[in-house]
Amino acid sequence: MNPIKVILFDFQFLTREGLMHLLGEDPAFDLMEVLEHSDDLKHSIVKHQPDVVILDYEEQKEDLNDLLEEIIKNEYPQVLVITNRDNKSHIRTLLDLGIRGIVTKGCSKMEIVNAIQSISIGNRFFCNRILDQVMTNPISEEVTCDPADLSPREFEVLNWITKGQRTVDIADKLNISVHTINSHRKNILKKLNLKSPAELIVYAMESGMTKV
Repeated sequence: MNPIKVILFDFQFLTREGLMHLLGEDPAFDLMEVLEHSDDLKHSIVKHQPDVVILDYEEQKEDLNDLLEEIIKNEYPQVLVITNRDNKSHIRTLLDLGIRGIVTKGCSKMEIVNAIQSISIGNRFFCNRILDQVMTNPISEEVTCDPADLSPREFEVLNWITKGQRTVDIADKLNISVHTINSHRKNILKKLNLKSPAELIVYAMESGMTKV
């Protein structure tokens, strides 16, 4: 099996050095480039065509947000965020951007390795600390683990949403129109008393309604 090609972007020296060491000593990974400035990230991705980009995320960096949206829209490469923040609003921001993998800077070596491997093949990965934060801090008081009054089709749409599929892709998989998918999405949010796709994903994770 070919090693997983990785680009690392981290603006903090200590964590950047630690991740460089972790990736460099494991033959399962090929560390293509290490960056400390987001301005260099797009050029590096075009040049190296990595499987995974590991990056430290700052909400205040609008240029980084725009670049992340472009990467996620094109579905290549996969993005793993490593952060020292695990509060609910930060997690929601990342989910809204479409981030499929989140680990913290306090994670173990095994969690980080597992995260990179999972993300590289298109799966989601949230480390234990992120999952604990999600599951011990419900989105709203209305969220419960009681069965939701969703139709079989709505459950099907929900399952694809929580897997990170775009509306157009879900419509194609289910052989129905984009308009119908959007209608299902609105109905699901209304029935579950939620306000955004990010809340929907977290709800699914909390309630066990579907595998994320």
